Amino acid sequence: MMGRQLGALAAALLCGCGGMAGIDPFGAAGAGGTAGGGVTAGGAGQSSTSTEGGGGSTTTTTTAGGAGAGAGPVKECESNTDCAAPKPICDTIKGKCFECTEPIHCAEKPGTTCSMGSCLCPVAGQTWCGPNDCVDLQTAPKSCGSCGHECFGACKNGKCADAWEPLPKQGAPSPRARHVAVWTGKQMIVWGGATGPGFDNNTNTGAIYDPDTFQWSEMSTVGAPSPRQGATAVWNNNIGPHSMIVWGGRDASGALGTGGAYDPASNTWTATTTDGAPSPRYNHTAVWAGPKMVVWGGFDGKQQLFTGAMYDMGNDLWVPVKDPPVISRELHSAVYADGKMYVFGGRGDVPGGPSDAYFPDPGYVIATSGVQFDVLLNTWGKLPYANQPAARAGHSAVWTGKPWNEMMIWGGYDGAKYLAAGAVFVPMLLAWKTMNDPQPEPRWRHTAIWIDAGNVMIVWGGYCEGKGALGSGGIFDPASSSWVASTPVAPAARYDHSAVSTGKRMIVWGGEDAGKLFGDGAVFSP
Repeated sequence: MMGRQLGALAAALLCGCGGMAGIDPFGAAGAGGTAGGGVTAGGAGQSSTSTEGGGGSTTTTTTAGGAGAGAGPVKECESNTDCAAPKPICDTIKGKCFECTEPIHCAEKPGTTCSMGSCLCPVAGQTWCGPNDCVDLQTAPKSCGSCGHECFGACKNGKCADAWEPLPKQGAPSPRARHVAVWTGKQMIVWGGATGPGFDNNTNTGAIYDPDTFQWSEMSTVGAPSPRQGATAVWNNNIGPHSMIVWGGRDASGALGTGGAYDPASNTWTATTTDGAPSPRYNHTAVWAGPKMVVWGGFDGKQQLFTGAMYDMGNDLWVPVKDPPVISRELHSAVYADGKMYVFGGRGDVPGGPSDAYFPDPGYVIATSGVQFDVLLNTWGKLPYANQPAARAGHSAVWTGKPWNEMMIWGGYDGAKYLAAGAVFVPMLLAWKTMNDPQPEPRWRHTAIWIDAGNVMIVWGGYCEGKGALGSGGIFDPASSSWVASTPVAPAARYDHSAVSTGKRMIVWGGEDAGKLFGDGAVFSP
């Protein structure tokens, strides 16, 4: 809009099209007050001269050289209509676009003056960031390094000085909770979620955040799955086209059994087949076990489930999971590594035992201990139950990757209290290790991610009765089996948010606090 207004103003004040004289903002006109504008229309080795003069004529010749001719200056414009914001004014003599030629052209940038064709701040080193701000991008907390790049605290040398850094709000998704988010290797994709209380306020919109450009881009909704909350999402990183696969969740009608694959390269959705798909559910888990996504467990609105299936992305085909364990559960955890999916905890019914039990139930420890699923063989086995963590649901689980190759369980709720304890499962030893104290305060509905660069797990946010939403967290080092630091407080406390790992940093987005939904996020660099 600014460009259009300036362009119109400049057209009225300065120049038009065709043979109208131009104004050189940096020098006087030729002798006798006449200026000429050169127009080039030459082919290879040709030159064309156009002279427009009054008394004491001035002639300008521009050569467009091919073979045997020198290259002349590049002509950007012949009139204001050739120029666009932020340089909407055409100097027809120079054939270049400028932001201003007179002080009035900088009216929409208060505090700046017209100098050398640009609206510049009066103090060297400052940049105009609007609406009335000339700031030093090296030190301004609200525009650190670039306009609109805000810091929670100080800005030093064009970078936020704190461990937490806010995400930009411009172009960000609308506020939501219980959405999904994945890391593609370069970008974070946020999609779906609850946009209000209950189950009848949901969305199927989303956006992609690029930390390199510090910008959000909108996702298409054409062909997207229906609005929902409580879905799962995995990133397909080895079957083309690489995509985010969303499945399940719920809306006002109940549990859903549909999904879709989103390709960020083409900004398109493709529905996943419903033939052979698992029954509708939410509070389930899904892991990417390339080339398949494994869905298991969950709740259908009436009962916990002990069924699942594997989605073959390349063939758009569901493959049944054979011989599933008889213990149904929801709000459990699942991670995948080296051909196996490891499932732990959750809440469900024990055959011949209690209903809504929290696993592993001490009275049914053998039957309800964690399980592992071999994706290649399509078979199940039990995890060792000696020294395993206490019963829980709504906890977090992460896989460490190399060199540790371990699963870390932490937090959750056991039906009576919120937990501040966890354990580490070592597949190579088929054994559990304890986590040393002190640990972060009790919570569930939090997030946990693994940072490759530091070989640490980061826990953040969540909910605890009596305290509500939490804005705290902790950093766990498997080398010492200890919590080595707490996360500084910066983003507003929240739960039911999302978090992804870039390998070096954690990106948190969305969530809620007692009904207040968040449409913001932050990056944490441990």
